[in-house]
Amino acid sequence: MSEGASSFKKAIPIIVITWVLSLVTTLAVAYFTPFIPIGTDQIGDDAVTADKILDGAVITTKLDDGTVTSAKILDATITAEDIASGSIITVKVANEAITTAKIADDSVTEAKIADGAIVTVKLADDSVTTSKIVDDAIVTVKLADGSVTSAKIRDGTIVAADLATGAVTSIKIADGAVTTSKIADYAVTNLKLAAGAIPFNSTYSTSSTSTTSLVDMPGMSVEITLERNSTLLIMFSTEAWNDDPNARISVSALVNASTARPGGVYLTPTVAVGGTFPHQHTLGYAAYAYNFYQPSVTAGFYTVKIRWSVTGGTGYAWYRTLTVIALPE
Repeated sequence: MSEGASSFKKAIPIIVITWVLSLVTTLAVAYFTPFIPIGTDQIGDDAVTADKILDGAVITTKLDDGTVTSAKILDATITAEDIASGSIITVKVANEAITTAKIADDSVTEAKIADGAIVTVKLADDSVTTSKIVDDAIVTVKLADGSVTSAKIRDGTIVAADLATGAVTSIKIADGAVTTSKIADYAVTNLKLAAGAIPFNSTYSTSSTSTTSLVDMPGMSVEITLERNSTLLIMFSTEAWNDDPNARISVSALVNASTARPGGVYLTPTVAVGGTFPHQHTLGYAAYAYNFYQPSVTAGFYTVKIRWSVTGGTGYAWYRTLTVIALPE
């Protein structure tokens, strides 16, 4: 064995004893020496990892203001209790985030609705009732053409000023609506009368003779149709004479079977002056006219004629006419 090896073997017991003493000393110091905290400057940057932090050890005061960002908050973990009253302002609400379900019933007041914001499609059918329309708000342009029907116009409210000039046409006037008081004086001119509007008829004839028998005067008969109760005006005229200066000619008017008023009348007697009938006795002729009438003749068809006779001699009627006019009652 060399001298170096022999020296090492001798040193081993000394090393062991020295290590044991050092360990004992260390344990004694650790047991009897109080705990001394580790200062901030003793911890290296990024040295405290997640598993070194006790659960629940990081309290509010340990968080610096503004340090908890969106990324540090677990999605869907912020509840209503976490949000302070009045803390959610307009800019924090996403566009279109307020849905119908988020709005409480009856909470949208007039002040919350922008002027002009309620457009047609926002109104339910039949939702605008009478009480919602301001008086006088419905002006002409708001009425659809043809929308104001008769039922919507109060009876008796259309006055003259509401009617356009010429608006009342013939078909707008009810039959029989134009009464006497509605026709201005002298307004009904000849052109306004329809042909036959005033019923009449007339005839004429020549050369007839008569005796004492009451007979129809030839050619002196007309027919007339009445649409209403009327007074018949019967106008008769003739040239006549009688060859007996003491005799008279009697005439009367007959309406169907009724004698018109005033009944039979006598024509003034005439006297023939020489010669032979008829031309030589012209100076003996005279012209006569008489008007008969028959009131309250009802509507219907009638024959009107002149009848005549003489009290003596022979009566002559030369040029003669008969005109019948119906005057409405």
